[in-house]
Amino acid sequence: MKKALRKNFYMEIRHSLGRFLSIFFIVAIGCAFFSGIRASEPDMRYSGDAYFDEKNLMDIQVMSTMGLTEDDLDAIRAVDGVLDAEGSYATDVLCTIRGNQVAVHVMALQDKMNQVQLEDGRLPKKENECVIDADYLDGKNLKIGDKITLSSGTSDSLEDTLKTDIFTIVGTVSSPEYIAFHRGSTTIGNGSVSAFLCVPEKAFSLDVYTEITVQVEGAKEATAFTKEYEEHVDSVLKKVHAIKAEREQARYDEITSTAQEKVDEAQEELAQAEQDLADGKKRQKKNLQVQERNLMQRRKNLNEEEISWQLRSLNWSSREIF
Repeated sequence: MKKALRKNFYMEIRHSLGRFLSIFFIVAIGCAFFSGIRASEPDMRYSGDAYFDEKNLMDIQVMSTMGLTEDDLDAIRAVDGVLDAEGSYATDVLCTIRGNQVAVHVMALQDKMNQVQLEDGRLPKKENECVIDADYLDGKNLKIGDKITLSSGTSDSLEDTLKTDIFTIVGTVSSPEYIAFHRGSTTIGNGSVSAFLCVPEKAFSLDVYTEITVQVEGAKEATAFTKEYEEHVDSVLKKVHAIKAEREQARYDEITSTAQEKVDEAQEELAQAEQDLADGKKRQKKNLQVQERNLMQRRKNLNEEEISWQLRSLNWSSREIF
């Protein structure tokens, strides 16, 4: 039975060899394609993880609408599992390029984390210099050495955030924070960020950080985009969340305390001004009384002089008669 089945199998192949080979190569190509896809996926993950480790990409990003202080930075560093934390500045603005406005994300160059890859030119050194997204510069009518103008895009003044609104492009960079074509969303412009700019930290005029970047102990040993990495980072993220309410209350108390101090100072200045006004009125009244007394004395003296003169005139007339 088996011998007959095998014989029939070979006969079918010989009679339809072309169809058999076609099916064979289709299956072989499909298997090769599937194997390539399965092999490239971990390779891409390993390549991305190596790139992130090289550029010290953050594992956690902490942001606050009220700003973050040095005390917040110290509190995060003290969290169990945090390897290091670094404060930084960033903001979304409108950028005028060749008469067109686009929304861009401006961020400060950091010393430790999120290191950018210089593609062309040099990194900025002065407050009015910047490097621009290399992917955005490609195909645009822009080049190194051009100047761009920034605006807040809101009713707030840009000077509250940046020291200048005109920047000179001195180079192009790639950032580990932006590995996809999408650059994020924003509340200004058309709602979509078109590119990012990097400027020196001293270009910002803010008193507090806008974000704190965090690296987790042991995160570099895990591979990015894996369940192991996500669970390891999430365990530390929960501990950071645990101090959230405490730090928010501390920041709120700091802001209200500063505001109250300014109110108290203003009230003291107002009270002092009112006292000075009252004292001035008293001095003015006293001076007026003195002036009135002086005036009365002068009138009295004048009357006495008039009487004396009249008496002298009378005596003179008497001499003439006699």
